[in-house]
Amino acid sequence: MSMRSGGKALFSAIFLSLLSGNALAQDAPEETPPDIADILIEEPPVDYFDKDSFETRTIVCPFKDEVDYEPSDVSCGLLEVPENREKARPRKINLHFVKLAAREPDDWDAEEKGEWRKRDDAVIYLTGGPGAKASYYVGRLKDHGVRDTRDLYILEQRGIGFSDDFCPLYSNFDPAASNTPDWDQYQRAGLDALEACFAAAKASKVDLSGYSTIENARDVEALRRALGIDSWNVWGISYGSILGQAYLKQDPEGIRTAVIDAIVPLQQDISFFNVARHYDRALTILSDACAENEKCAASFPAFKERLKGAIKKTSMTPIEVDALDEELFPSGKGYFFHDFIGGAPFMLLYEQDNYATLPAFIDAFVRLVEEGDHAPFQMLTAPQGGGIGISQGMYNAIACNDNWHGAMKRSLQQDFAEYPVLSMIFGDPELIDELARICKRYGAQPRPAEDYLAVETGIRTLIVEGQMDPITPPPLAKEILAGFSNGTYVEFPFAGHGPTRSVECAGDFLTKFFDNPEGDLDTSCVDEMTAPDFAGPLFETNALTKLATMAAEDEKKVAAPGLWLGASALILILGAIIYTTAPVARLINGHTAMSTGGARILAWITSLLGAGCVAGLGYAGYATYEASELLLLVGLLDWARWFSAAGFAAGASGLVLLWMTVRARAQAPLPIGVLLGLLLTGIAGVALALFQAVFGVLPI
Repeated sequence: MSMRSGGKALFSAIFLSLLSGNALAQDAPEETPPDIADILIEEPPVDYFDKDSFETRTIVCPFKDEVDYEPSDVSCGLLEVPENREKARPRKINLHFVKLAAREPDDWDAEEKGEWRKRDDAVIYLTGGPGAKASYYVGRLKDHGVRDTRDLYILEQRGIGFSDDFCPLYSNFDPAASNTPDWDQYQRAGLDALEACFAAAKASKVDLSGYSTIENARDVEALRRALGIDSWNVWGISYGSILGQAYLKQDPEGIRTAVIDAIVPLQQDISFFNVARHYDRALTILSDACAENEKCAASFPAFKERLKGAIKKTSMTPIEVDALDEELFPSGKGYFFHDFIGGAPFMLLYEQDNYATLPAFIDAFVRLVEEGDHAPFQMLTAPQGGGIGISQGMYNAIACNDNWHGAMKRSLQQDFAEYPVLSMIFGDPELIDELARICKRYGAQPRPAEDYLAVETGIRTLIVEGQMDPITPPPLAKEILAGFSNGTYVEFPFAGHGPTRSVECAGDFLTKFFDNPEGDLDTSCVDEMTAPDFAGPLFETNALTKLATMAAEDEKKVAAPGLWLGASALILILGAIIYTTAPVARLINGHTAMSTGGARILAWITSLLGAGCVAGLGYAGYATYEASELLLLVGLLDWARWFSAAGFAAGASGLVLLWMTVRARAQAPLPIGVLLGLLLTGIAGVALALFQAVFGVLPI
């Protein structure tokens, strides 16, 4: 669930006159027969789908250059729907949807699972955000185990990405407005971007009142009917859990089973905006788990309190750096407020794969603030790419029409009273009223509250939570349980946001449930979850950020360091190969090596140390990136220090090698090849150690 500031908008629904004949009855003469006068003439039920065509068109997937897939596995289509089914003559919009076809996995265990067969009941995945683009989910779910037996459909909701995003340039609006050292102006820049989006949408004849969870639920039914599917399994996470609840009410006959994960209640009297409370809860669980781990407890005894201290410090004075991209930062300066300092660990709590290194990250990240080392932040002002990709206009319209701002201000004020430090990163509650006014100004006003009444259903449903979810925690899920008479609550220990998507065994968990929803639930996947195996202190180095910053400023600047490191590494790797294989070759050929006074053996040791350093640090960079991209801002995984030490050992041994080579040459002539090899190996070892010293790859 994205927590970016956004507007709240709404849609005023049309109330039908259920007593249209009653006024006539009131004026009728008394002798009118009571069995006629008292009849209440009701309007027939509204058919909200009378303007839908239920026709789809196959298209080439528009993300084919972003996601690696086989056309036989992934296909795309468009579905035309009314923008607002409650208007007489609505504009038509296209919805983009994706089909990830079921495929037999290479490692299918027939003995355990039986002969592979494709199941007939498909799964519809309801995306999060709201506003997250389909391409992100295709990339993430194309290898998910739920596809082992079933087709998986993803609907790119209205107003997102290729489903007629009405504000595709949202983040491009007036970059100068947010490029300010003033926190209040920075926040108001978000309001300005929201209004610019809505104004542009209105000028383009977009009906913002049509972008609500209620219309989204109708779109899901329209897609099911267009595909000719009688019933399917619903799987929704985060905002998809809200949509899932609305869809359970909208299309109960079309739903076989449901799994809703990372719960946000549909009912509006239960707010999910006590985000500081949720954040504090997750940090406390992480801190308690760390305290029970000997290595973590000794290394990071107070990381939670230190994080709060860093948030407070940057709330008074933002971090300022020279910006690398002056188009994004027109003032030439980049400013980082407390929302970023507190927000980085918050986002890392979403994924349980980050937990093992999260205390270490917070420790190193906070130290940058404590010691005023702001150089790594400069890299963040370079041109950026990637990420989930949120259609922010759609997010804001949903927030308006679903009346999120109705409870947002109250929730944020509660958090400011109870969690004064953590609450600061989520914005000023006094601005919520302005959000509501923008919603109203552009026709996005709250829908009737009865549209959002709690779900009451007998459909077989799993209500799933991750124990450490920082945005939609277990207490929210427990608020909706009463309405699910055939529901089961499942909580994954030490899991984050959306464990049915991210836990490795979740594919089997879902498949077993969908195969036999009324049978005993197999919770072996849940039982596998254990406390994180915490890493020790990170190997803190600014080498990567320094080189990345140089490259962003001018790619030519990294040519010399690249040549320096590349030449040293190449010589040492070749040396490791040659000095290892040469004795074997001499043994085979029956040759005897000329004496070098031990220099040849030392050259072998130097090259092995140097090659090990380069290969080890390279792999450490990859492993750190895989653990979390943000870790690269502060360093590498802790074991990388041993490879750094190997590099300095190669430098020391290289110096000795040079001395021994000169001494050996003074005592007797050496073949030119042997002499050059020894000298180059020694120089390369020394050069590698010097590179580490200059660029801060120090083992201590």
